[in-house]
Amino acid sequence: MSDLHELTATEQVQAIASRRVSSRELVEHYLERIDRHDATLAAFITVFADEARAAADAADVGTAAGESVGLLHGLPLALKDLHASAGLRTTFGSVVFSDFVPPADEAPIANLRAAGAVVIGKTNVCEFGPTCYTDNELRGPTANPYDLQLSPSGSSGGAAAAVAAGLVGVAHGSDGLGSIRTPAANCGLVGFKTSRGRSAGSGLGWLALSVQGPLARTVADAALFLDAMGGASGSDLWHSPPAAPDAFRVAASTAPPSRQRVGRMVSPPTVDVDVHADCLAAVDRVVAALEASGHEVVDVPEIPPTPEVRDAVKVVLSAGLGLTANLVIAPEQREQLMPYTRWLIENNTHTASELAQAQGVLAAAGSLFAELVRGYDLLLSPTTTAPPLPTAELRLDDAAESFAAMGRWSAFTPGANIARLPAVSLPVHQTDHGVPIGAQLIGQRFADDLLMSVSAQLEQHFDWQDRHPPAWTA
Repeated sequence: MSDLHELTATEQVQAIASRRVSSRELVEHYLERIDRHDATLAAFITVFADEARAAADAADVGTAAGESVGLLHGLPLALKDLHASAGLRTTFGSVVFSDFVPPADEAPIANLRAAGAVVIGKTNVCEFGPTCYTDNELRGPTANPYDLQLSPSGSSGGAAAAVAAGLVGVAHGSDGLGSIRTPAANCGLVGFKTSRGRSAGSGLGWLALSVQGPLARTVADAALFLDAMGGASGSDLWHSPPAAPDAFRVAASTAPPSRQRVGRMVSPPTVDVDVHADCLAAVDRVVAALEASGHEVVDVPEIPPTPEVRDAVKVVLSAGLGLTANLVIAPEQREQLMPYTRWLIENNTHTASELAQAQGVLAAAGSLFAELVRGYDLLLSPTTTAPPLPTAELRLDDAAESFAAMGRWSAFTPGANIARLPAVSLPVHQTDHGVPIGAQLIGQRFADDLLMSVSAQLEQHFDWQDRHPPAWTA
């Protein structure tokens, strides 16, 4: 089979289990595609060719012996380079950590590897993750496979570019303020963020806002990934009510209850910004599909912008990065950091009272947003306020202006993180030039199964599985 990347991740796992395809064949196929396309895309920081071949061979031996195997047995998988993986170079997108090899896996990565995934590489990220573009001094900017002049967003931009271009079937990402969903929107993918506490790794970093999850071509692939990644681990501070090991896959294959009430929100809650017509069109397409499926869509009353939330995010981000710098970055290494990273660290001048006040602002905003969502079964919005932008329009020379520009463009996604809610971006639309546009659905806390089920239902109304960038067939 010369076009193995045409198979979804779910189909690849099934093909390996039935011995129609070997894990080694898949690894070699993807390594060849990475070699052919990644010089242009810069989706990967590190490729583990020898390690992946060895792991694939071991998986094939297990398949032949009829051993009991995990959900991802033999599946090539890319990991985001912001997360520690034992024995594999992990840079956090920074030259300061260019040679760092962690001794242990983070819990989500340990679970993915235990499920049989074959790690083929670590994907490109921005330094330490605080931007919605993907660029660093190690690899440079990642390009959007649909238009090489545009950004795939960030910080999971390398993961999204790799999946969209067919360099891997599914990829691991993480989402602190939208870092799974905005890359999914820019690259024509499904990007699912769970409720905080529903998946392994919830709240371990990024102001306790981040969760880890998939960049996938299909809802079924996202569900498979999440079941393999597992629920909250013993080290997680947040835990959801217990869920079955196959809960996401069951939800993705089960029709949701009829007549869900969906709120339509087209004004972002944190900033006053005009929303691009293509992003509004994406919402309109979802409204039509929801109503065709028997659901009710109602408009959400307009919310006054709350710029103090963005100010609070900056304060807490600066404190978090400042702590990281003080703990693990020597003073003489500070000049090696990216300008935006240094700006955040240098802004870590707030008093304890000011930090506590910023945290209080975020807590209050999260409660208000969760209360808003409780008025509906789901909340629908654009994923971004505009189509994909060039990296240069987000990575500005003035760091404060860059922070503001990113806040305007990604204004719809942070609410779900701050309120600890599940959210998904679905690739439902595209510009006249064929560049993807996403729409976002947000669920009530721990209503992840409903969100997955409605996403699968909507997938039947759209043709996103058949849309690919130029590199797909090259």
